[in-house]
Amino acid sequence: MREATKYDVPHLIEMMKAYADEAGIEALKHNQNEPQVRNLFDQMIHGRGFVLVDDNLHGFLAAYITRNFWNRYVRELHEVAWWVSPEYRNTSIGGRLWLRFNQLAQYMLDQKRVDIVCTSLMPSSPEIDYTKYKFQPLQATFFRE
Repeated sequence: MREATKYDVPHLIEMMKAYADEAGIEALKHNQNEPQVRNLFDQMIHGRGFVLVDDNLHGFLAAYITRNFWNRYVRELHEVAWWVSPEYRNTSIGGRLWLRFNQLAQYMLDQKRVDIVCTSLMPSSPEIDYTKYKFQPLQATFFRE
């Protein structure tokens, strides 16, 4: 596992398209704004979070730093996308991406770069007991179109 660089962005955009197509939200399918996605990846790669990839670019995990809605002095790190190519989902890539996310998130907490870390559970996520890693359930998100 490694942090993505600017040279990975074209491949990350393709993986993000696949992620959006699988997300189950019709409004996102085949309707992504590539300049916006490129800009966000650039921001994360340059310090407003991070993007992790496996060495063969079969998967990625993107995390973004933002300000808290109620308190601008509170910085939050959010896992915003975590995706692995379907043919590699029965390997350790997804789990290793998340474990590296967790390590970097803890480092950022320890260094006071962020105050809160949020991770998500999607229907396609691997079975991870996040409470084992000191995460607490906060909410469930539901949507409709």
